[in-house]
Amino acid sequence: MTDFVLGSLSPRGSRRVIYNSDPSNTTRFLSEPAARPEELREVVRNYAREGAIDTLVQEVYGQGWTKFWRTELCTYDQRPQHQRLVPMMDEGVMPIEVYIDECHRQGMTFLAGFRMNDRHGHNADWFTQLSQEKPSWILKGYRPTSPRTADPRSYEVGCALDYSVEGVRDFLFSIMEAVTNRFDLDGVEFNYTRMTACFPRGQAKRSHAIMTGFVRKVRAMLNLAEKQKGRRLQLGVRVLQHLDGCKTMGFDIPTWIEDGLIDYIAPGDIGFTDFNAQFEAFVQLARASKCLVYPQIQAKLGYYHRDLVQSPGHCRAAIQNFYGAGADGFSTQNYFEVEKFGTLKELRDPDKVTQGDRHYTFYPIWGPNDGNQVGYQKDFPYHTEEIVLARDKPGTRGEFRFRMCEDLASEAILTFKPGIVAGDEISIEINGRVIPNVDIGYDWREDGSVVCQFGLGSPPAVYGDNYLGITLMKSAQDATDPIVMNEVEVFVSEVGLASDPGPPKIP
Repeated sequence: MTDFVLGSLSPRGSRRVIYNSDPSNTTRFLSEPAARPEELREVVRNYAREGAIDTLVQEVYGQGWTKFWRTELCTYDQRPQHQRLVPMMDEGVMPIEVYIDECHRQGMTFLAGFRMNDRHGHNADWFTQLSQEKPSWILKGYRPTSPRTADPRSYEVGCALDYSVEGVRDFLFSIMEAVTNRFDLDGVEFNYTRMTACFPRGQAKRSHAIMTGFVRKVRAMLNLAEKQKGRRLQLGVRVLQHLDGCKTMGFDIPTWIEDGLIDYIAPGDIGFTDFNAQFEAFVQLARASKCLVYPQIQAKLGYYHRDLVQSPGHCRAAIQNFYGAGADGFSTQNYFEVEKFGTLKELRDPDKVTQGDRHYTFYPIWGPNDGNQVGYQKDFPYHTEEIVLARDKPGTRGEFRFRMCEDLASEAILTFKPGIVAGDEISIEINGRVIPNVDIGYDWREDGSVVCQFGLGSPPAVYGDNYLGITLMKSAQDATDPIVMNEVEVFVSEVGLASDPGPPKIP
């Protein structure tokens, strides 16, 4: 697709919402010691009733365990919340069967989700066994992602699989084939964002052919199963929000789309909602095929803002940008609270997204570019918008890109932390237009930091990518640290809405 213009495309198809269900987000609420099938049915009914969800992806494999079903190919999840389902299975009822049946009754599609390399570090027993019997299967050099809950042994024996080893790929394929042929599901989803590393460090970028071969093999298996089921079986993938990042980790997305291997793609961050992602890169590939695009919203806004609750206004802003980039809908991850499902229903319709407040939030979701990704040690490609101004160069200027796929019919409020100290003098612009200093509010805090705020309309704001420019006019005499700005928020309120909470505040 050439000459792509933001806001020029309408969603394809009729399905708008894919709900990815974490392995434990429902099991922890089931009855103890034995869950009942009716409880599982009510979970699905709630998804349909409260969220109008089209597709349920229930993750049924991760960390070497199956969940919601048992097979002789691997062990069943040993954690207490999953043991609640064992009595049901002992009676001959697989929980996955209940989910599938109720999904179909509610007009929903059911996909079996696979966490391709979950590194929470919970299944140390299996990885200890692998370290003794099949040590080559273990991906070296990657630590558990959940220090709070990981089994300490996982730091020694490992917690992820190496997909460059044929035996690993055969093992995963056998489980995928078994669940597909055994149950009346509608397809499979690969979750590569829990976590992304599938190959040894330094080898992923040249391992495209290996992972593409695996995806192709699963697609062929689904094609064969389709003949028995009499309908198309979907293959979806959940991947990083940048094509370059996918390539770096060994995922050849263009080939997967162009060769018709996948039916949808759900790009997103590994843990937080990314308001600034340029999903049109995926859309341009997908629009040349039948592959649909469902970017991800998640429950949190960034590692250093984990205490903030993602509001309906945040969801509207993020999904407005998704639709503006040409997405066909949206998907969720780590989106647990039932009371939020009403927001999912509201956001199905692109024309209704801007009928409520929008809160655009642009944070460095894993910290600054020169950081260590808060402990991930560059496990995955990462870049955030930020302005860094050296104080020894007066007149130096930086830009911060922020995306809003809408024309501001009424004035919005832009808030940011400029990173200056008392005595600094700066000039602020939006898309090259200087904002008069008299129009800018400076809220100096007790710790010496400052929050800036000013009204924003169109113009100077434009539909799509905007640029906040800061020029250092004069540096405070005794200041030595560079000026760093990496947080911006824009609050858009519909005139007359009783829910208007006022302008945003950066903590």
